[in-house]
Amino acid sequence: MIRDILVNLTQGKENDPAAAYAASLAAQFSAHLTGLAVTYEIDVPPFYMGALPTDFIETQMAENAAAAHRTIETFSASAEAAAIAFEVRQLNGSLGVAASTLAEMARTFDLTVVAQPDPDQPGPEEVIAETVLLESGRAVLIVPYVQRTPYRAGRAVVAWDGSRAAARALAEGLPLLHRAQSVEVLRVVRGTEDPEPEDAVLKHLTRHGLTATVRTLFVSPGETSVAQTILNEVSDQGADLVVMGGYGHSRLRELVLGGVTREILGAMTVPVLMAH
Repeated sequence: MIRDILVNLTQGKENDPAAAYAASLAAQFSAHLTGLAVTYEIDVPPFYMGALPTDFIETQMAENAAAAHRTIETFSASAEAAAIAFEVRQLNGSLGVAASTLAEMARTFDLTVVAQPDPDQPGPEEVIAETVLLESGRAVLIVPYVQRTPYRAGRAVVAWDGSRAAARALAEGLPLLHRAQSVEVLRVVRGTEDPEPEDAVLKHLTRHGLTATVRTLFVSPGETSVAQTILNEVSDQGADLVVMGGYGHSRLRELVLGGVTREILGAMTVPVLMAH
């Protein structure tokens, strides 16, 4: 069961979709919600310090503190409106410290919720999401920056490739899958691969009291990517949630060559639960 949820509070926006979604999720599961608000320190290389006005850092820190305060007010209002038990933890630190701290905190929560990076408003979300996913040892639920609706237990799509990461995501996503009205196991098979047997994952879900369907889609080289195939299926099925493994390949390889995880993070339109 999900009884303890952690959410990273997004700064610099009037609305915080991740916090609002986490509050609605906590209400559905009667869970406690903890929000982390960060006052980001200015990380200036030493050789630039002499070129900055003496009051620049102080002014910027004051603005960051004010942004964190507004974030806390927005979060508290969402939590109170959802009638849930909640608390706020505050942190002053650099982006690296904040990301590492959130990853450490996530290890003692059932679920951690973070925001999808917004390409039009660069911020700390990409580093936060990737660090928690790679270092926490737990699943992370990533909420699209365009999310406007609360948690909805509708249709869930499990992107299954038989990998270690997919297995961890499936295990940690079971509480959410139990709330879903329908579950589809989606297998995307490249033209040169042999599809994984479908009976094992279906038997596993059946033993957990879940009824699921399986859909296998074949992708030929040069055609639609695996990530785009998943996103297309999510759109076609009107899914409300995706459960999948993250960074099956090394993060460096995905940074250089691209990969499913980074494509999904860049183009997702529904909440995605990922595990590494």
